[in-house]
Amino acid sequence: MKLLTCQSDLSHLLKTVARAVSAKPSHPILAGVLLTAGDGRLTATGYDLELGITSSIHAAVDIPGGTVAPYRTLLELTGRMEATEAMSMAVDGTHLKLTSTSGAYSLAVDDAADYPELPVVAVSDHYSDLTAALTAVLPAAATDAAKQVLTGVHLYAAGGGNLRIAATDGHRLSIVNIDSTALFSAIVPARCLALIKQPAAIAFNNGHVSLAFVDGTTIISRTLDGTYPNVEQLIPDTYSHSITINRVQLLNALQRVAVIGTSVIKLDAQSKTLTLSAELDANSGIESLPITGSLPMLAFNPAYLIDGLRAFATDTITINANSSTAPVVLTNPADSSQTYLVMPVQVRT
Repeated sequence: MKLLTCQSDLSHLLKTVARAVSAKPSHPILAGVLLTAGDGRLTATGYDLELGITSSIHAAVDIPGGTVAPYRTLLELTGRMEATEAMSMAVDGTHLKLTSTSGAYSLAVDDAADYPELPVVAVSDHYSDLTAALTAVLPAAATDAAKQVLTGVHLYAAGGGNLRIAATDGHRLSIVNIDSTALFSAIVPARCLALIKQPAAIAFNNGHVSLAFVDGTTIISRTLDGTYPNVEQLIPDTYSHSITINRVQLLNALQRVAVIGTSVIKLDAQSKTLTLSAELDANSGIESLPITGSLPMLAFNPAYLIDGLRAFATDTITINANSSTAPVVLTNPADSSQTYLVMPVQVRT
């Protein structure tokens, strides 16, 4: 393998596959990045046996071929070079020769044939923009590996033109429905979907999901085994109490009071006023906002409620409740496609 590229392109390529290169690999070769050159392109692949990312850049390829280079060393080395530097890369036996205008380096490499192959997943040609929906639901996914199914996001398309995207950690639940003609059901690791920053073509088969992007980057991940909770049954059919309030004003007030009440904030919605209050040690904070409607006395982990308010883009939010111990549901009064449920906490009065 022998080629010519530039520092800025190579550095960007290596950063693109970073999430799929394990810092604590189960096998030494997985700490490397697979580099393959051919047809005027240099392709980089990272794969930790669960998540794989492949991307490529234009390069002047003199001799096609491939090798597995030490990822962290190559990333740091290229990152310390000038962005405009031309870089020559050539494999000479067991080493990758990296030459720039400022110097020359030799890195020990592994045989490309020893690098594990990524699963083959049929690629869709239908691109969907899931970025807004995923921004809304991803914070609700569990981070505790003991709840493996809940560390994923449930994508459920039963036909009828609707795709339901849901995530829950057992304390809150976020659901967004978008238009889709697809037909599938899968639990995709949240860490995979968090990489989506642009429209993606999604395909599933053999326990894997493929995300293909217009820039040529492809992400392949295992889907999660197990049965996802029936989230629809968690949402009440009716509510005895509700308020409508300016979402941004509530979010800002909540974040201020949360400086005091880092673990619990109380909400009291009566007489056209919502009062937020918190106490911790000798400190206290209180804010009031105008509302329509009323709520029972409620208390929340402020982080969960803040995430819920951030999940919406609307100016106005409706907060629905039945009691101080039952699930509280946030909705957009002008759009029923999105729901955020959060469990209140019980506090001693």
